[in-house]
Amino acid sequence: MRTAFTGLKKGFIAAVALWGMATPLTAFSASVWEVSKNGNTVYLGGTLHILSPQDYPLPAEYDIAYKASGKVIFETDLDALDTPDFTRKTLQLMTYQDGRTIKDDLSEETFSMLYDWLSERGIPVAQVSKMKASFLGISLSMLEMQRAGLTSQGVDKYFFARATEDQKPVGWFETPEQQLMMLAGLSEGDEDAYIRYTLEELETMNDSLEPMKENWLTGDMQALYNDSMESFKTDYPEVYDEMLTNRNKAWLPHIEEYLTTPETEFVLVGTMHMAGAEGVIAMLESEGYSVIKVNK
Repeated sequence: MRTAFTGLKKGFIAAVALWGMATPLTAFSASVWEVSKNGNTVYLGGTLHILSPQDYPLPAEYDIAYKASGKVIFETDLDALDTPDFTRKTLQLMTYQDGRTIKDDLSEETFSMLYDWLSERGIPVAQVSKMKASFLGISLSMLEMQRAGLTSQGVDKYFFARATEDQKPVGWFETPEQQLMMLAGLSEGDEDAYIRYTLEELETMNDSLEPMKENWLTGDMQALYNDSMESFKTDYPEVYDEMLTNRNKAWLPHIEEYLTTPETEFVLVGTMHMAGAEGVIAMLESEGYSVIKVNK
């Protein structure tokens, strides 16, 4: 059953996961794995969708997997995200088209909180007033990430650009439209609670992003699950399944198909999709595939 917090949690997780001082860096290698069976191989790479300039160059394990692969697979068609057609579809789905504004869906108290947050950052309310709550929440999260120094392209965009330059074939699991529809429904019916929760979470965003980033860098999926995913799964299992488990299950047959051919693919998806019992790694291991960390 849908609750106010369901919409909120979905929105914040999407903003970060469709984004990752648990252990020393020497204890783990990066979030890259080699999957194999019957002499065929697929590499898995966990991504963060936005990074800081200091995060480059990426760990060498990513370069090893990229160079060994003849094709690179992403969550979606990143090239299509920058087209006028996708921008038009985004505005149609994610902004008010009937003369209403975000103020119409918020209580006076929540709108005041939003107004204050924007004013502190020199952003006029009019600049965001046409955004629906899900679009606004994600936009606010991205703004705060940029203020925290996350201003560079993420792992996926880096390798998409590199594959394009190298004329290496690419593929993807979901269309941009599928992802857009998922995002468009995040706050439907829960707009006030969604924006309030987002604003509260933004106050402590740095505290959650740094451990997630550290776990991605070290490839420590147990710590990532413990720090960022376990309580979410326990408290909101339906949302967890919608955002992570069900998508992992939908991607698994494609990965298994890649493992039936001699060509080697490099699959790059959000790092949260790798962790946990419902993660891609556990699913592949349960099907009898060998999954080992790549070490430089």
